[in-house]
Amino acid sequence: MNNSNFILTLVICSGIIVSSSAMAVEQSSTKATGVISREFGANSSNWDTAPFNIFSFTLTQRIFPTLIISRGDGPVSPMRYAPIQIESSKLIVSDPATGRAMTVDQLLNRRIMNNGLVVIHKGYVVHESYRNGLSRELRHINMSTSKSFTGMLAQIALQKGYFKENELASKYVPELRGKKAWKDVTVRDVWDMRDGTKFVEDYEDENSDVRIQDRSTGWRKRGKGDPEGLRGFIKKYVNEKINPTGKVFNYSSIQTDILGLIVQGASGKPLAEFFEQELWSKLGAEHDAGFGTDGFGQPIAQGAISMTLPDFARVALLVLNKGKSFNGRQIIDEAFFDDLVTPNQTLKDAFQEQYKFIAPNGNYRSQFWVIDAEKKQFMMVGVYGQIAYFDYENEFALVCFGSYPIAKDALLVQSLGKLMDAMLDASSIEPATVRPNLNVLNSVGR
Repeated sequence: MNNSNFILTLVICSGIIVSSSAMAVEQSSTKATGVISREFGANSSNWDTAPFNIFSFTLTQRIFPTLIISRGDGPVSPMRYAPIQIESSKLIVSDPATGRAMTVDQLLNRRIMNNGLVVIHKGYVVHESYRNGLSRELRHINMSTSKSFTGMLAQIALQKGYFKENELASKYVPELRGKKAWKDVTVRDVWDMRDGTKFVEDYEDENSDVRIQDRSTGWRKRGKGDPEGLRGFIKKYVNEKINPTGKVFNYSSIQTDILGLIVQGASGKPLAEFFEQELWSKLGAEHDAGFGTDGFGQPIAQGAISMTLPDFARVALLVLNKGKSFNGRQIIDEAFFDDLVTPNQTLKDAFQEQYKFIAPNGNYRSQFWVIDAEKKQFMMVGVYGQIAYFDYENEFALVCFGSYPIAKDALLVQSLGKLMDAMLDASSIEPATVRPNLNVLNSVGR
């Protein structure tokens, strides 16, 4: 391993540096104390809620012990800008709350609470804007768009021959071994969240599975009796079978962490190291990324990746180019992206079991939300307004970071729909039938 290409920093609350012996270590000046701002009372109990999230989403290294994922020493992928940029202050939409006319700028500020937006059409950036203190150089948490990154890392591990998708997940995750609920769950079942195990993702119930997991991983302050870290949580929980394996899609954030452990176990490399070596350092990123951990050295694959908005846009370009980087290197097999937008009745049936009123033609594949496979529309989605939307037929992508006051609601979904329509129109994309159904945003967690 070339240490100059891998700089990994992990600062835990006690101030101890933890690293693999093969890794070069660089001390960070920021410690994960669980406090964002003593003056304003922003800490591990409320950092992801309003009004604190409007600034805490760029300071998550104070909540999570954060691994720094080096961009490497290669060239930066150039961002190509269209000669005529879309001016959001001149686009008029109907306010979904009042029906009155408002500019897209007002929509972004008042309804979406957007922090940054990039729109791409035919390989060119046609709009880029920042607000609420975000800048090109600041990392912002990705929330559950992190899941799609983990899905792409799993594809890289698969194409390198580290595992086969029909192998049992328990082969690579010791904490799953011996559990009856996991006796027939394959890697592919985990990848598509069709494992059939119980996981309640209710953020309002402090005793739900996701909230216990949050406390176990440092997303919230750990309580007495809570498991220690992700591995501790997996060992103690996700033990109950509620659906036949492979038959029903159930959105379950812990499955992404299990997928990350599969990549780690199969490759023999720490997940953050794999992320850096196989994806981030090859992307042409301009800045290092961050990977928040559970305080016990394990990255939180489901939602704690952070990066700058321009680098998120570079990821969008990688996806639009079906895994091919700016310099022509095929980082992720093209077949992976073709598979995302290939109609699959098995996936559709599994999705429709619980989500038939959300997206009639939707499914969930490889940690991506597929809005409509036939129209080749799919998304990476995170709560509070983190989105990457893709439309292959129109060579269109929209990526944004946000700090909406609550995780999700109908007003946010409708406002994002207004934004999408305005940007599609301004990019001269017709007809109206290409408009995506964004109702899946009301189902996503983290």
